[in-house]
Amino acid sequence: MARRRKRDRVEERIYKTVWHILIAAVGVYELRNHKTKLSKVLACGLIAFHVDAAVSDALDKAPLSRRILDKLRPHHDSHTKSGT
Repeated sequence: MARRRKRDRVEERIYKTVWHILIAAVGVYELRNHKTKLSKVLACGLIAFHVDAAVSDALDKAPLSRRILDKLRPHHDSHTKSGT
């Protein structure tokens, strides 16, 4: 039964990776077809965020944004575990 769960996890990661790649493709479309600087900046952000998420999902690692937040505000599990 554990083997089935692992395969489901891989399928879920593939699905999420493909989803993020498709959203990044929308960002590329927006970047190419819109003229204002604001729309181009937003499209670049969309592309960067979703490419990072796609790579993170494919490799089963935390995305860059989560790693940055963990460096800035590390969470301490000691107070949550000692409450029992």
